[in-house]
Amino acid sequence: MSEKPSPALTRKMLMLVSACATMVALALIALPLVVGEPGKKWPDIVLFLGRFHMLVLHIPIGIFVLILLQEIGAMILRRGDARPSRFALALGMISAVVAALAGFLLYHGSGDDYAGNELAERHLWAGMAFAVAAIATWIARLWGDAMGANPRWCRLMLFATFGIMTFAGHDGASMTHGRDYLTQYAPTWLRGMLGDEKKSSVPEVVTPVDPVVYTEIIAPILERRCVSCHNAEKSKGYYRMDTYELLVKGGLEGAGLKPGNAAESHIVKLIELPIDDDMHMPPDGKPQVTAAELLVLKWWIDQGADPAKKLSESNATAEVIAELKELDDKPSGE
Repeated sequence: MSEKPSPALTRKMLMLVSACATMVALALIALPLVVGEPGKKWPDIVLFLGRFHMLVLHIPIGIFVLILLQEIGAMILRRGDARPSRFALALGMISAVVAALAGFLLYHGSGDDYAGNELAERHLWAGMAFAVAAIATWIARLWGDAMGANPRWCRLMLFATFGIMTFAGHDGASMTHGRDYLTQYAPTWLRGMLGDEKKSSVPEVVTPVDPVVYTEIIAPILERRCVSCHNAEKSKGYYRMDTYELLVKGGLEGAGLKPGNAAESHIVKLIELPIDDDMHMPPDGKPQVTAAELLVLKWWIDQGADPAKKLSESNATAEVIAELKELDDKPSGE
């Protein structure tokens, strides 16, 4: 993947190609500024094309990893005249632009799912910056050949592009798998180095004398069992469960719950599926909803899933009261 300097373009053609590539880079930067915040409804085709982002994004990552490894090898072998392959850089640049555009369509085609999501917005801009850096690196490679410039400048731009790609990829992984995906099971000393301080992950279900049922009983259960995969940064199935409004609204499968009818509520159906079913929630390997938690959740939904009612205002049976006491007696991690 390394080539010797061999200018294949005339100066006029080189300027034309560079101007076109620069216009693409400027358009990428302008797109988010012109369109603004997500929120309005876009045609379904926008979201359809946007979802290819998850597939396309791996192509430039793989290409730039290979180019970087080749450059590191050239440095070890002290091949100062080696340059990144023009073809590989062009392919990486094109795939980076396509991935950035698909991400842009996904960001806006999802309606208000990403509105106010700082991580998603940062990932969008990082992806655009990566595509622009890839374009700049490719242009530098072409001009370096034409001018006979020292290849170290192109190499420096390549390393900068790779750094931006890594940053963008980290944010993308955080959105998909959660911020602590890499650090969750890391040694404590390593988590500290990576800036992930160990926190008490979920609140305990502690029932006051007369609690608001949703706020002080139901929300902690959801926080413990569901919110790690359904929150502002990571919303599997485009379903968030970190607020009451979004819990009821649901995601790709429709409404999350039907107040007054637990048996027909989507979240209850998924919880009650066999654990080896691909649709069972939480997924196998994650902390599962206990029998006590499920009974309380179904009772709350059957009572109307009111977000403001206190326990004394609800029709709590003796069985529910007993299960609530059991939740109080258990450590928060069980």
